[in-house]
Amino acid sequence: MMTTKNNNTFAKERNNTFGLSYAREIYIKILGENVKVNDEGDRLKTLIDDLGWDYQRMSRSGRETYDEIQQLLGGLPENEVWMEID
Repeated sequence: MMTTKNNNTFAKERNNTFGLSYAREIYIKILGENVKVNDEGDRLKTLIDDLGWDYQRMSRSGRETYDEIQQLLGGLPENEVWMEID
């Protein structure tokens, strides 16, 4: 899978939105095997990928949720899991 970073700045408003210090727009677009992201989308995708290091410590429902998120982001084919755990 290829990730392409889109350098367009989407939101620079300095109002306090949902407890964040500024409005954020997260852009993640899946195009077949390619993923296009902006800075915030890249940051989110990296953080989700980093969660994979804790996969074995997750509850069963946590692993199912992680697998579903990775499938949505194109990191896993549908109906596959990150790691087989007995």
